[in-house]
Amino acid sequence: MMQNRNLSTISNCFPLVCRVIQTQCGILQQGPVARYELVQLLRQLNAKERLLASKFYCQLPANVGSFRVLLQLQQLRILTATEYILSKEHSEQLQVDLIIFLETEYELLANLFLSVAYDAESGMKLAAILTNALGNLFAGLVADPKISDLSYAEPLSRALPADAMGMCMNIHLGTLLELHHSANTNEAFASFSAWINEGVDELTFVKHLCEKLFARHHQEALQVLFKQSNAENFTNWKFYLILVQSIASTCTAETTAFIKKYLKSRVLHMATSGCLASLLHLLLTARATSACTMDIHSNLDNYAKWYKQNIGEMSYLLRPDHFQVALGLLEESLHFESELQYLEIHAAIALSPGGRIVQAYKTKCRSYLSQLKKGEKAHGV
Repeated sequence: MMQNRNLSTISNCFPLVCRVIQTQCGILQQGPVARYELVQLLRQLNAKERLLASKFYCQLPANVGSFRVLLQLQQLRILTATEYILSKEHSEQLQVDLIIFLETEYELLANLFLSVAYDAESGMKLAAILTNALGNLFAGLVADPKISDLSYAEPLSRALPADAMGMCMNIHLGTLLELHHSANTNEAFASFSAWINEGVDELTFVKHLCEKLFARHHQEALQVLFKQSNAENFTNWKFYLILVQSIASTCTAETTAFIKKYLKSRVLHMATSGCLASLLHLLLTARATSACTMDIHSNLDNYAKWYKQNIGEMSYLLRPDHFQVALGLLEESLHFESELQYLEIHAAIALSPGGRIVQAYKTKCRSYLSQLKKGEKAHGV
């Protein structure tokens, strides 16, 4: 009985603890003595006082030392970043706090993503809150790439176990894809080179995330991207292509082999399903994975090699009826093409084993290429 009464009693020192917490929140730099004193005071709290201390902290306005103190509270298991953020769910300060977490408070940020992965009660709510914060941050980076260096990416990657990292990666990928919606697949073909150049030269934060946050999870990231981009009426082509290009330009030999295997399987799927959207997805994805160097001519050579091995020689992979289906789809895809350099590759590379239907396709390909060239001359390009 005596022990239970002690646990529910508020000591005379508790107001002092609250004053020290408030004072420390207002101090930019905390010296070792002040840190030691705060930790020792917090360790003396009983269960009820710990609860009241966490509630007191959540009522305080954010200040220069607030999140350093929150980290101490989290390390002593008095108040976690998750509990703090959920207490601010309807506060105007919430998004400001989250941006600070993303910029400087990596250990607190890791706690949020761990809760998304493992806390069934609050995980979905936290995922929505984080998605909103990342969406605001990434939209700001699209407008001005210098507003953040995303230095949280590498520490977060090290801090999270594999399954939590998977959840974190899904949130990031989904948020990035939503930054731009294409009118249709025609826009993706017409804007392909411009988007890739923008990703390389301006939207470098995407490559940073691929190198630092997804570094050990490139294949898992690609699996997510491939699955989502094959959904019906997919419109998030811009950042899909930039993400695939960014991963392809930094990935390991093992992931490169994974990409090649995936693309080969999509050739078979396209021919057996007779689905034009599947072919269009295949061509765009192959172009993004081929654009893995800083040299445009090398990238075009990479694509030409891929096209020769996978499309030019697809008759060795396909049954004769499926080969005819594939040729028909290639013919249908012509009117989507708007970049001469890729269409010239299609027109130049022979399709084995040749024959009348192959020649008919090649004739239409050259005719469309000539039409595009005339159009560019007419517009003074």
